Amino acid sequence: MTVRDEAHRLLDEVPEERLADAVDLLQKLWADATKPQPSRRRFRTTAAFDDEPDLGARAKEIVREGWDGRRTA
Repeated sequence: MTVRDEAHRLLDEVPEERLADAVDLLQKLWADATKPQPSRRRFRTTAAFDDEPDLGARAKEIVREGWDGRRTA
């Protein structure tokens, strides 16, 4: 039995008084499926790991050099 056959079988078994709810649900599912989906952003993270092994220590050195330059100016 295919998924579509199973869906038809289940819909046939819905009691008459709940049929409007089932149709409402199916219409919402259909409306969601036809909406354009927002494109997913892709983040590049591999470049962050391609630098010096101790990037934190190097960053501190750069800041210290920057502060030393301010004092002499």
